[in-house]
Amino acid sequence: MKRVSKKVVCGLAMAMAVLTMTTGDVKVSAAGFYSPSSKTQEQTKTQTQTQTKTGSSSDSYISKEKTPASTSSYLTTAQQSVLNKLDTDYSKVNWGVQYSPKGMDGIIISVASYMDGRYPYLLVAITNIYDEDVTFSATGYAKGKSGQEVADISFFEDAIRPGNTIAKSIYCDDVPTGEIHWDSIELPDVFEESSYWESDWTLTKDSDGYYKIDYTVSSNDYMNPGYVTTLLLNKYGDVVEVAYDYNVDKGYYVSGEIQFYKKEFDEKVVDVAMFTNPLKAK
Repeated sequence: MKRVSKKVVCGLAMAMAVLTMTTGDVKVSAAGFYSPSSKTQEQTKTQTQTQTKTGSSSDSYISKEKTPASTSSYLTTAQQSVLNKLDTDYSKVNWGVQYSPKGMDGIIISVASYMDGRYPYLLVAITNIYDEDVTFSATGYAKGKSGQEVADISFFEDAIRPGNTIAKSIYCDDVPTGEIHWDSIELPDVFEESSYWESDWTLTKDSDGYYKIDYTVSSNDYMNPGYVTTLLLNKYGDVVEVAYDYNVDKGYYVSGEIQFYKKEFDEKVVDVAMFTNPLKAK
C-alpha cells in the first residue's frame, strides 16, 4: 500500500506556529523483503564516520544553517533498494551510518548523532526488512574519541513489523564517535503480534510557549502503541531534538502528547519523523 502524506508547514518562527502532517500506515509489500531463514545470532561491531555540528541559539528561532552531517553506508544494493521502497519516516532522517549485523541481512542498524544544548546524544534505530515480525535484543556501548565507553546501549523490542523502525535516544557522557561495540545481538522468539498503524501529529506551542507534539495512532487492530518517538529535523534531515511518550492506552485510536520543554531550538525545524511499534492488545 502506498503511503499517503499530506503536509502543511506554517511559519515556525511565529509564537504559536503549527506544523501538521498526516501520515499513512507502515503497511508495505513483503515483495523484496529478506527471507527469515537467513536470521542467525551473531556478535558484531562497526565504526561510523558520523560528525556532529551544532548551531547557535536565536531569538527568532531560525539560526544559521549548518551543512549536513557526513554519512557512511555499509548496506548492499539489495538492502538499500528495500529501504528505498518503505513508506515510513525512515528516509526523512539523515543517518550517519547504516549497517547490518553479520548474518542478519534483514536487520538494519542506523545511527545519527546530535547535541541537545551542550549534551551529546546518539539516536540508534533498528529497522526490520525481513518478511515477518522479529524480536530484537542487543547490548553494547558507544565509544568516545579515545575508545572509552561513553554510553551503555540496550534493546529489547518484541514483534517489530516488517518495514517498521524503532528508535532510541541515548545520552552520552562524552562526545561519541558514532562507533558502537555490540556485546551481543540476538533475534529471540516472537511472542507478541504487531499491528499496522497510521498516525497524525501536530507540532505547536503550549500556553507557556514550550513546543509540544499532539499525536494520534490508529489501527484496524485493537492495539497498544507503547513507545512513541518523535524526531525534529532540519532541512537536511539531521536530528535537532528527540522526545518520546510511553503510551499504555489500548484501542483502535490512541492519542497522546509529547513535550519538548523548549521555547526555541538551535536550528530551524522543517519536519518531524515519528516511530512506534504498536502491538495487538490482549
